[in-house]
Amino acid sequence: MFGKKKNVEEESVVSNPVADETFSPKKAEAFFKHARTVHDSENYEYAMQLWLNGIRRDPGNMEALNAYLRSAEVFSVENPKKGVSKATKSGIAVKGDIGKYINALLDFGLKRMDIGTAIKATQAAGKLQLSGPTQLIGEHALTLVQKDPKAKKDMFVKLLDAFESGNVFDLAAIAGEMACRLDQTDGALQVRVRNMLAAGTITGGGYDNDEEGGFRKNIRDANKQIELEQHDSIAKTSSTKDQIIERTAEDFESRPDDLAVITAYAKALLERGKNADELKAMSLYGKAYKASGQYRFRQLAGEVQMRRADRMISKLTKQVEANPADAELAAKLADGNEKYLKLQMSELSLQVENYPTDLRLKYRLGKIFYQTGKFNEAIEQFQLAQNEPKLKREVLGLMGNSFMKLGGWEDAAIQTFRQALDGKMKDDTVIGMDLRYSLMNALTHKAEKDSDLEAATEADKIAASMAIQQFSYRDVRDRREIIKALITKLKG
Repeated sequence: MFGKKKNVEEESVVSNPVADETFSPKKAEAFFKHARTVHDSENYEYAMQLWLNGIRRDPGNMEALNAYLRSAEVFSVENPKKGVSKATKSGIAVKGDIGKYINALLDFGLKRMDIGTAIKATQAAGKLQLSGPTQLIGEHALTLVQKDPKAKKDMFVKLLDAFESGNVFDLAAIAGEMACRLDQTDGALQVRVRNMLAAGTITGGGYDNDEEGGFRKNIRDANKQIELEQHDSIAKTSSTKDQIIERTAEDFESRPDDLAVITAYAKALLERGKNADELKAMSLYGKAYKASGQYRFRQLAGEVQMRRADRMISKLTKQVEANPADAELAAKLADGNEKYLKLQMSELSLQVENYPTDLRLKYRLGKIFYQTGKFNEAIEQFQLAQNEPKLKREVLGLMGNSFMKLGGWEDAAIQTFRQALDGKMKDDTVIGMDLRYSLMNALTHKAEKDSDLEAATEADKIAASMAIQQFSYRDVRDRREIIKALITKLKG
């Protein structure tokens, strides 16, 4: 892909379409090192040339790209009407797609606020499948186009194409949505945007590194995967699931607009559960949603996304448990969990909006708000969800803890925990013990804050009762010692 390598020890090949025989991160670093020195000496034009020659050899290097843009910015401020010299342009000349990218970067560095230049630079980065540069430059380009009162659909579509090529699906979806607003009759574009939304949501938290090769790759090669896996299923005609898929696929081919047929086909795909099956099912639900306007199809697509994300989080969790000293893996899991919570929040918010009488959905959304520290929003959902009898005690427990997290709401928390316990102060079930422990803590906080001896005494009684029933429950013994000391202090 990169041509003949002169020295295996010096050259390193990565998987991207850069077809330049000089590709070498090691050689690039020599240019970068020189560029830093030249920039510090305030020779910004030469620094730009050095940065670009290094990027030519290591095009995905984000640190170098940011450094180049800093040098270019200073040069442009000091020379607002002057471009670079012919010698500089000659010094970065190279053929092929990498050459177009380097030239586009040069223009972008000098004319950062020019919409056409920003779009061209995004396209050049996307063509090389450079995700980081595509996102960095593309975000800037997208902002410029959005602010342009004369923006045209074609501008957004160009960015959509570039973002898709660069695997930046979240920005692709935004660009596509903007294009759709300018032309609401383009059905094909709307379907494409839904695909980008699905891809962007799941890849955002690192969920693309799954056992089937990654969600990003699947989006690009979905049709190919589906064809291969369908071909593979022909050899397994004894499998009931494969047979069902074959039958429902035939029905779909003959009646592609029949919602019942679409539902049956998608269900069969999900029951088999291969990676491409899930992608196809999401596409089918999107088709049904567009055709019918029935939110349930949008909900089904969202549930598939969340299930895929949950599976990836489970996989990462196991990897972290097996490698507890791997800080990078732990950070990846933490980031993945954060993105997964955002995905759940987004999907459940839509579900609550569309099914306002479903109290279980409000409970689920409230839990996500609680986990993400949005305690006011959590309380709002819990106050409604508590009317579901089967969930009442758990909902009240979470609502009480939400009051405690807010700070200064101890009385409301105590009242809520009492309501959840409903007088059962010796309940030794799991939820009963949790509620009593939470009430004990709330009373302790109130006693400390308000110098309330009565609250401290009640907290001590609860701690003693819990210790008698389950002596090793959490840190209840230590908590009781703290409470006793508090009582002594308050009495004194």
